[in-house]
Amino acid sequence: MAVLEITNLHVSIEEKEILKGVNMTINTGEIHAIMGPNGTGKSTLAAAIMGHPSYKVTEGTIFLDGANILDMAVDERARAGLFLGVQYPSEIAGITNAEFMRAAINARRPEEDKISVMNFIRKMDEKMAVLDMPEEMAERYLNEGFSGGEKKRNEILQLMMIEPTFAILDE
Repeated sequence: MAVLEITNLHVSIEEKEILKGVNMTINTGEIHAIMGPNGTGKSTLAAAIMGHPSYKVTEGTIFLDGANILDMAVDERARAGLFLGVQYPSEIAGITNAEFMRAAINARRPEEDKISVMNFIRKMDEKMAVLDMPEEMAERYLNEGFSGGEKKRNEILQLMMIEPTFAILDE
Protein backbone atom coordinates (compact mmCIF):
# COMPACT_ATOMS: atom_id res chain seq x y z
CA MET A 1 0.00 0.00 0.00
CA ALA A 2 1.36 3.43 -0.98
CA VAL A 3 1.03 6.47 1.27
CA LEU A 4 0.89 10.19 0.51
CA GLU A 5 1.60 12.10 3.71
CA ILE A 6 1.31 15.87 4.08
CA THR A 7 2.52 17.42 7.32
CA ASN A 8 2.15 21.04 8.48
CA LEU A 9 2.07 22.30 4.89
CA HIS A 10 2.25 26.06 4.41
CA VAL A 11 2.03 27.37 0.84
CA SER A 12 2.26 30.90 -0.55
CA ILE A 13 1.65 32.39 -3.95
CA GLU A 14 2.88 35.87 -4.79
CA GLU A 15 3.89 36.41 -1.13
CA LYS A 16 0.36 35.61 0.11
CA GLU A 17 0.06 32.60 2.40
CA ILE A 18 -2.86 30.43 1.28
CA LEU A 19 -2.33 27.16 3.14
CA LYS A 20 -1.52 27.37 6.83
CA GLY A 21 -0.63 24.01 8.31
CA VAL A 22 -2.42 21.33 6.26
CA ASN A 23 -2.06 17.76 7.55
CA MET A 24 -3.40 14.67 5.83
CA THR A 25 -2.46 11.09 5.13
CA ILE A 26 -3.88 9.25 2.14
CA ASN A 27 -3.44 5.55 1.48
CA THR A 28 -3.99 3.89 -1.89
CA GLY A 29 -7.55 2.79 -2.34
CA GLU A 30 -8.96 5.63 -0.26
CA ILE A 31 -11.06 8.51 -1.56
CA HIS A 32 -10.75 11.90 0.10
CA ALA A 33 -12.88 14.89 -0.83
CA ILE A 34 -11.84 18.39 0.14
CA MET A 35 -14.70 20.81 -0.04
CA GLY A 36 -15.06 24.49 0.66
CA PRO A 37 -15.83 27.83 -0.90
CA ASN A 38 -13.72 29.37 -3.64
CA GLY A 39 -10.46 30.81 -2.38
CA THR A 40 -9.93 28.38 0.50
CA GLY A 41 -6.90 26.64 -0.99
CA LYS A 42 -8.18 23.48 -2.65
CA SER A 43 -6.46 24.19 -5.96
CA THR A 44 -3.41 25.54 -4.11
CA LEU A 45 -3.05 22.21 -2.29
CA ALA A 46 -3.29 20.28 -5.56
CA ALA A 47 -0.76 22.56 -7.28
CA ALA A 48 1.66 22.36 -4.35
CA ILE A 49 1.51 18.55 -4.27
CA MET A 50 2.37 18.43 -7.98
CA GLY A 51 5.12 21.06 -7.69
CA HIS A 52 3.69 23.98 -9.66
CA PRO A 53 6.50 26.56 -9.69
CA SER A 54 4.23 29.50 -8.79
CA TYR A 55 3.33 27.91 -5.45
CA LYS A 56 6.02 28.15 -2.79
CA VAL A 57 6.07 25.66 0.07
CA THR A 58 7.29 27.75 2.99
CA GLU A 59 6.97 25.09 5.67
CA GLY A 60 6.04 21.44 6.03
CA THR A 61 6.62 18.24 4.11
CA ILE A 62 5.03 16.05 1.46
CA PHE A 63 6.14 12.43 1.41
CA LEU A 64 5.22 9.76 -1.12
CA ASP A 65 6.06 6.30 0.19
CA GLY A 66 8.57 7.79 2.62
CA ALA A 67 10.35 9.91 -0.01
CA ASN A 68 10.25 13.70 0.26
CA ILE A 69 8.83 14.92 -3.06
CA LEU A 70 9.37 18.64 -2.43
CA ASP A 71 12.74 18.52 -4.19
CA MET A 72 11.32 16.62 -7.18
CA ALA A 73 10.40 18.30 -10.46
CA VAL A 74 6.83 18.02 -11.71
CA ASP A 75 7.69 15.24 -14.18
CA GLU A 76 9.49 13.28 -11.46
CA ARG A 77 6.39 13.50 -9.25
CA ALA A 78 4.28 12.23 -12.14
CA ARG A 79 6.69 9.35 -12.77
CA ALA A 80 6.56 8.57 -9.04
CA GLY A 81 2.81 7.98 -9.41
CA LEU A 82 1.01 11.31 -8.92
CA PHE A 83 -1.62 12.54 -11.38
CA LEU A 84 -3.35 15.91 -11.39
CA GLY A 85 -6.56 16.55 -13.28
CA VAL A 86 -7.01 20.31 -13.52
CA GLN A 87 -10.12 22.46 -13.82
CA TYR A 88 -9.18 23.80 -17.24
CA PRO A 89 -6.90 21.40 -19.17
CA SER A 90 -4.67 23.03 -21.78
CA GLU A 91 -5.21 22.47 -25.47
CA ILE A 92 -2.10 21.14 -27.20
CA ALA A 93 -2.23 21.24 -30.99
CA GLY A 94 -0.09 18.73 -32.84
CA ILE A 95 -0.07 16.05 -30.12
CA THR A 96 -2.83 13.47 -30.33
CA ASN A 97 -4.47 11.92 -27.29
CA ALA A 98 -2.94 8.58 -28.19
CA GLU A 99 0.58 10.02 -28.55
CA PHE A 100 0.28 11.85 -25.25
CA MET A 101 -0.99 8.83 -23.32
CA ARG A 102 1.56 6.43 -24.76
CA ALA A 103 4.38 8.86 -23.89
CA ALA A 104 2.98 9.27 -20.36
CA ILE A 105 2.74 5.51 -19.85
CA ASN A 106 6.25 4.95 -21.18
CA ALA A 107 7.70 7.73 -19.02
CA ARG A 108 6.83 5.63 -15.95
CA ARG A 109 8.34 2.43 -17.36
CA PRO A 110 11.98 1.34 -17.64
CA GLU A 111 13.64 2.03 -20.99
CA GLU A 112 13.77 -1.68 -21.82
CA ASP A 113 10.08 -2.23 -20.98
CA LYS A 114 8.13 0.33 -23.04
CA ILE A 115 4.53 -0.60 -23.87
CA SER A 116 4.26 -2.05 -27.37
CA VAL A 117 2.08 -0.32 -29.93
CA MET A 118 -0.27 -3.31 -30.09
CA ASN A 119 -0.65 -3.58 -26.31
CA PHE A 120 -1.21 0.16 -26.09
CA ILE A 121 -3.91 0.11 -28.79
CA ARG A 122 -5.62 -2.86 -27.16
CA LYS A 123 -5.61 -1.15 -23.77
CA MET A 124 -6.79 2.16 -25.19
CA ASP A 125 -9.63 0.53 -27.14
CA GLU A 126 -10.73 -1.31 -23.99
CA LYS A 127 -10.72 1.82 -21.80
CA MET A 128 -12.43 3.96 -24.45
CA ALA A 129 -15.17 1.34 -24.74
CA VAL A 130 -15.75 1.48 -20.98
CA LEU A 131 -16.14 5.26 -21.26
CA ASP A 132 -18.26 5.00 -24.42
CA MET A 133 -15.81 7.25 -26.27
CA PRO A 134 -15.69 7.25 -30.07
CA GLU A 135 -12.48 5.90 -31.63
CA GLU A 136 -11.69 9.22 -33.30
CA MET A 137 -11.03 10.77 -29.86
CA ALA A 138 -7.68 8.96 -29.83
CA GLU A 139 -6.50 10.86 -32.91
CA ARG A 140 -7.79 14.29 -31.96
CA TYR A 141 -5.26 16.78 -30.69
CA LEU A 142 -5.05 16.91 -26.91
CA ASN A 143 -8.11 18.80 -25.65
CA GLU A 144 -8.25 20.93 -28.81
CA GLY A 145 -11.85 21.89 -29.50
CA PHE A 146 -13.12 19.53 -26.79
CA SER A 147 -16.32 20.37 -24.98
CA GLY A 148 -16.15 20.54 -21.19
CA GLY A 149 -17.59 17.04 -20.94
CA GLU A 150 -15.10 15.66 -23.49
CA LYS A 151 -12.22 17.17 -21.50
CA LYS A 152 -13.43 15.51 -18.30
CA ARG A 153 -14.00 12.17 -20.00
CA ASN A 154 -10.54 12.46 -21.56
CA GLU A 155 -9.01 13.02 -18.12
CA ILE A 156 -10.71 9.87 -16.86
CA LEU A 157 -9.31 8.03 -19.88
CA GLN A 158 -5.84 9.34 -18.99
CA LEU A 159 -6.29 8.06 -15.43
CA MET A 160 -7.36 4.65 -16.66
CA MET A 161 -4.46 4.45 -19.11
CA ILE A 162 -1.64 5.83 -16.95
CA GLU A 163 -2.77 4.08 -13.74
CA PRO A 164 -1.19 6.50 -11.27
CA THR A 165 -0.75 5.60 -7.61
CA PHE A 166 -2.60 8.75 -6.54
CA ALA A 167 -4.98 10.90 -8.59
CA ILE A 168 -5.82 14.44 -7.56
CA LEU A 169 -8.85 15.78 -9.36
CA ASP A 170 -9.17 19.54 -9.01
CA GLU A 171 -12.70 19.94 -10.22
